[in-house]
Amino acid sequence: MAVRLDLNIAESSRDYSRLDSTIYNRARVSALNVMVVGAGALGNEVIKNLTLLGVGAIYIVDRDVIESSNLTRSVLFCVPHVEQIIAKQTWKAEFAASRVSEMNPEVRSVPIVNEIADIGLGVLARMDLIFSCLDNELARLELSWSCQRVNVPFIDAGLGTTNYSSGLISIFPGIGGPCYACRKGRQRRREILQELDGIEDPCWMKERRLEQQGTVSTTPLMASVIAAMQVEAGFRHVLTSAVSSSEEGRSIRVTLAPEPQMESFSFGVSPDCPLHESRVGEIIKLSGHRSAEISVAELIAATKDGIQCEEGGILCLDWPLIVEAGCRRCGRVWQPMMRKARFQRVASCPSCGNTSLVEREVLTSIDASSPWASMTLAQLGLPLNHIHEVYWGGSANSRKYVELSGDWRDES
Repeated sequence: MAVRLDLNIAESSRDYSRLDSTIYNRARVSALNVMVVGAGALGNEVIKNLTLLGVGAIYIVDRDVIESSNLTRSVLFCVPHVEQIIAKQTWKAEFAASRVSEMNPEVRSVPIVNEIADIGLGVLARMDLIFSCLDNELARLELSWSCQRVNVPFIDAGLGTTNYSSGLISIFPGIGGPCYACRKGRQRRREILQELDGIEDPCWMKERRLEQQGTVSTTPLMASVIAAMQVEAGFRHVLTSAVSSSEEGRSIRVTLAPEPQMESFSFGVSPDCPLHESRVGEIIKLSGHRSAEISVAELIAATKDGIQCEEGGILCLDWPLIVEAGCRRCGRVWQPMMRKARFQRVASCPSCGNTSLVEREVLTSIDASSPWASMTLAQLGLPLNHIHEVYWGGSANSRKYVELSGDWRDES
């Protein structure tokens, strides 16, 4: 989906004077574009807090629909006609965005029904701050890596699974600082990096396993506590220069039971982490071009200027792409054009519905001579509003970063 950015600050009809002596100064807060990824229990509370503070715009990312189990933990979904909302399979992101507009019309809310890895980097690059309220480590790793590439602060939080009165908030400052994988031990980092292109292990599955072992799940009370601290930590990072200049990551662990405890610690870039090599540089903006119209070969050719290299350019894909798959049951062969991790999670045979599939061809890059290079970016399923990376081997400026201005709705 194309995303429209509106940076105009509306004339305030509310009295924010009691906030002006705090870091939540109206002029600064109302100019912020903030993204919340995950609209579950934690995300609901973060969105509520941002709305009351009057941020300029909230972009809400979630791929799921509202379910009855959300109603004990998600304040935004608790409305009189909720049964109809659930029956209609209403998207969390869309309904949360509508509730933002009801609570504070001065805050612009934009729903994005998608997975974070399928959102163009250009959208993330235009954020001042991104809050992670996700329910699995793979999605956190994808989001952290994307934020690192475009140098946007990433504030992650999670609720305890073994102790329902605990939670963790972590600040990842962007380029120069650690990523989500850096905070993990060597063995766990190796495991989640191996999972990066594969199957997810969401927290609700872990919670179910823990419940079977006699432990207790999270509560709306802890979601409120952690979300408030997450927003506070994020705003202090972007609005307080003394804090935001640090390249260290910081975490706060909160435990309320059986004894109240708060632990704060810092962490740096791990020398063993491989996710710090691909940072977006100067961006070439191709005016008038759209993903639905420009082919891979044309995109590569558009980056040739200034390159002294006999080798051809290569479009580097952020995630492995399944371009041809087969069904083990009926033999059907088709072209999913789908990110590998998503394919392994949701794909089924279009003929017989079987989920036992063969990945016949997987791409990690496309060069100008490839048979796939004649396809448009949209035909390949690459995201709109993306920052595409083209590699030219042997050149001093071997990598070019390209954004298609025509993908943005507000192009003049």
